[in-house]
Amino acid sequence: MAPGGKWRMVGIALAVGSAYDLGFGVAILGFTRLAASTLGLEIPADPVYLYLNGVFLLVLGALYAAAALEPERYRLIPPISAGGRTLGFLLFVWAYRGGRPITFLALGLADLAIALATVVAWRRAVRLSD
Repeated sequence: MAPGGKWRMVGIALAVGSAYDLGFGVAILGFTRLAASTLGLEIPADPVYLYLNGVFLLVLGALYAAAALEPERYRLIPPISAGGRTLGFLLFVWAYRGGRPITFLALGLADLAIALATVVAWRRAVRLSD
């Protein structure tokens, strides 16, 4: 069942996050060289951990997709998602400041934008539900 009413924006934010994570998971696992070249990133000599991250992103994206369908039922997923994306933002900024390509900053800002949209929509929905 698609979310409606006060939880609609939460569902949309989770769906956007899901698509983002699923897209990166597929890119890492199915199009490693193309994705790395497009983003200006190096592929590690031993890519097993990179591939593990791809699997993790597929699982995470699927969980967010499920929660996007019923965000009120899974109301703790949005703040957890926002927290994780905020940590991702901090890690990407740290990496960028440590000399990594600007791609890291762009990915961090994308994570932060999704985190903010998610938490704002979630807080509004919770406030309207009380």
